[in-house]
Amino acid sequence: MSTLIAQAVLFPEILNEQTQADSAVLGLRIPTDLTYFNGHFDEIAVVPGVVQIQWAVHYARQYLGLTRVFSHMESVKFKELLLPGQQLELALALQYLPAANKLSFCYRSVSCEYSSGRIYFHDDLV
Repeated sequence: MSTLIAQAVLFPEILNEQTQADSAVLGLRIPTDLTYFNGHFDEIAVVPGVVQIQWAVHYARQYLGLTRVFSHMESVKFKELLLPGQQLELALALQYLPAANKLSFCYRSVSCEYSSGRIYFHDDLV
């Protein structure tokens, strides 16, 4: 007897991508069956802010080769709700300056900016 287990949907659908050495812009669609919608919130499904940050770091690692360890964040703003089925862009700008080591991110569409901020990294001190 085989049991069919649905795989968790953890990331948006990538519609297109534009990459350079230190930046990337990804066209995204938020899946209607995103796992993170469960329990966040009962009245309306919303992509949690912590998930938006996790996606930015994930895609910076995938597209920009980020290997450093999280340090801290600043100027993180959640301005509009990310909802099921929405199409938007994630713009990532990665800067490896000795004094900065920062990832700037911005989720946006033609009509608005959903969220943005800066995430700082440091070398892993083992």
